[in-house]
Amino acid sequence: MTLTSSELPAGVHAVQVPREIVNADSVYVVSWAVVEGDSVEEGAALCDIETSKAVVTVEAPVAGYARPVAAEGDEVPVGGLLGYVTDRPDTPLPSAAGARAISSASGHGAAEVASAASASGAESATRISAKAQRKITELGLDVALFAGRGVVREEDVVAMAAELHAASPDVCAPSNDARGPSQLKPMGTIQRRVARVMEQSVAAIPASSLERMVDLAPVRERALALGAERKVMVTEVDLLVHAVAVACRDFPEFNGYATADHRVRLFEQVNVGVAVDVAGDLYVVVVRDAAAKQPEAVAKELRGLQYLAARQRLGVEHLSGGTVTVTSMLGRGVHRFVPIPYPEQAAIVGLADVEPGSTKAALVLVFDHRVANGGRAAAFLAAVAEAL
Repeated sequence: MTLTSSELPAGVHAVQVPREIVNADSVYVVSWAVVEGDSVEEGAALCDIETSKAVVTVEAPVAGYARPVAAEGDEVPVGGLLGYVTDRPDTPLPSAAGARAISSASGHGAAEVASAASASGAESATRISAKAQRKITELGLDVALFAGRGVVREEDVVAMAAELHAASPDVCAPSNDARGPSQLKPMGTIQRRVARVMEQSVAAIPASSLERMVDLAPVRERALALGAERKVMVTEVDLLVHAVAVACRDFPEFNGYATADHRVRLFEQVNVGVAVDVAGDLYVVVVRDAAAKQPEAVAKELRGLQYLAARQRLGVEHLSGGTVTVTSMLGRGVHRFVPIPYPEQAAIVGLADVEPGSTKAALVLVFDHRVANGGRAAAFLAAVAEAL
């Protein structure tokens, strides 16, 4: 995505984090497919960026020469500057002031972009190996520490971490902490993004919760019968996704969210987000227009999304646009839990594991109390249970 700005010299085209990325305010640069001065065609892959839910490839907006600005591992706001494509390999790049103008026009992250632009000259000569980049992320180091070092290898990162620890040992083992020595373990990229989303949700949504017991024995029988008939694997969660979507047609306030000016935005289409855990990372894949689909179609679509998630091949289109969310603790031995609603959604429905020696499980609704009272929420949860 390129921004037209009067601050850009002729022959310079900005490469920015796509504004189409939703439910996120920033991304992380995973890797660059090009180095400074590489010749690229229009549409060529420039770099991979990671949102809280997927890795997305950013393409060249025009043919020319790649001029990366953001380094691997950098956090860049949505709409923020990743680099440039220029008409010539030696075209002068905008100053920090020019980068600030680009960022201001995008509405995001002026400080971050200005910082990246001002440092680009020193960092352009630095090349960080893949192992070194992983170690930088693992140790939570700032990539700017290695500016101007030429080639950075894994052992260089370890040496830098040891040097910093020796200079400031109290960072990892504060002597005045009555709890004793400790270590600071950096969160992974996905975990950091999920943490921010959860913080936004808890801060913005006055949530309340209800639960009711449901018997999963007939639900499982229905899933098996439907799967045998339609020649597709159908699970209890597939049926729950469909049930929530159907119930939202009669209770539209749960398929929307409360706005800052105290109105309720109601969505016409029910797009159900489904929480998927892959190797400890949480993804929320989206089944679009789920209320208009048959349960077996929902099941088939979810199998495809789970396949992509397991192989880290999810795109923005698979993870954006959710209007209500479903999550499950089936098979995890958890019989009570309270999930957290997603920002700009009014409800999340969770299914706990079956009680020991029983076929019954708790069906949980956590909802924004601004959009519905307890009675209305209880009626919605009953409708979900009935459709299930």
